[in-house]
Amino acid sequence: MKRTMVAVLGSGALLVALSPTAKAEAFLSLQNGATTLSCNTSLAFSAVNCGAGFVAVVNGNTIDFSGVVGGYTVSDVHLVNNQPGNSAIGFATDTKTLVQNVSAGATALVVSFAVNNFTLPAGTPLTLSASQSATFTSAAAGSSQAFTGWGNAANTLLAGPGNGTPVTTPACINPAAAPPTNACSSAGVPVLFARGGNFALNGQETINLSQGGIGSFQGSIAVTPPSAVPEPGSLVLLATGLVGLVGGRRMFRRNM
Repeated sequence: MKRTMVAVLGSGALLVALSPTAKAEAFLSLQNGATTLSCNTSLAFSAVNCGAGFVAVVNGNTIDFSGVVGGYTVSDVHLVNNQPGNSAIGFATDTKTLVQNVSAGATALVVSFAVNNFTLPAGTPLTLSASQSATFTSAAAGSSQAFTGWGNAANTLLAGPGNGTPVTTPACINPAAAPPTNACSSAGVPVLFARGGNFALNGQETINLSQGGIGSFQGSIAVTPPSAVPEPGSLVLLATGLVGLVGGRRMFRRNM
């Protein structure tokens, strides 16, 4: 009996050891006018893929960027997630700190991101939710961010229209000239997302700042089990809290 049990356990361990491990991969793109800068961690790094301004590792699932994109400058874009997910939630969030329209006129900064190979939460369909926030530090009335997130059953590192099941959040619009600082947050109506296996989460923000305007922005896409639909306000707080924890952890590591 003991030998049989040991043999079964040994076989199970061998199957786990031989099972292919899903790579953690990510994509981040910033575009203004004719300028597009991107990083895809599933591809070889080069001057045009994960080049100057990007901080990432091959097959990594987090990406940072700081620098100039067309007529915009960005202090930091931080893409974070909990790939492969857990039993309660799978999420991907990008935080854009101190974005400034230096010379872009009326043109927008478009930020796209994707993370693939999520395996959890288990089951199908999942509940797909999206939320965003914006802080207008110095910007004319009407400056805005629009955010849409997608759940992608094809598990590809693609972001933008047509790449999965969408959730659109109401646009965050600056109601009056800032300063003083104006803040906004919004969440889309959750939808059901059918997946057949590993899946990707992706999102796209369109940021319109007046010339000289400064703001910080965030967009988050999440999946939860169908029986656990998060409140819109809870989604915004969750995304902000998770990013804060990750940021604190990164700072702690740097100070060691």
